[in-house]
Amino acid sequence: MASEGALRAGRRLLATYAGAELVFQLTGCNLSSPQTAEMNAASRAPTIGKWVNLTTGEAIAWVLFLCWLDESLWPALGGGAAGLSMWVKYKYAINSGLKSGAPGTENYGGGAAPGPGMLGRGGY
Repeated sequence: MASEGALRAGRRLLATYAGAELVFQLTGCNLSSPQTAEMNAASRAPTIGKWVNLTTGEAIAWVLFLCWLDESLWPALGGGAAGLSMWVKYKYAINSGLKSGAPGTENYGGGAAPGPGMLGRGGY
């Protein structure tokens, strides 16, 4: 049978993981990748920044809720580390994209995006 100390350690591990996983899932459902953010920063930096901030606020609220449920700060450890990690990645991506001057990957010409049927006809 597991000792009480081992059970507490396992609970802390799960609470820390839950906080981190929550932040990563929220980021994934609210934002595109940092790579896409970097490639299209010239046209989308303000929008991407807005969604990073909104997602960060949402993540903080959920992590605080997890802390309340768990009656500990362990979810904040995982959530804080994950949140800081994602914030740094997006900040770096936006700044790198704005400095690069490389063309973006999105077409804002008003036409429909090329689909699979346009392959071989200048579509991709």
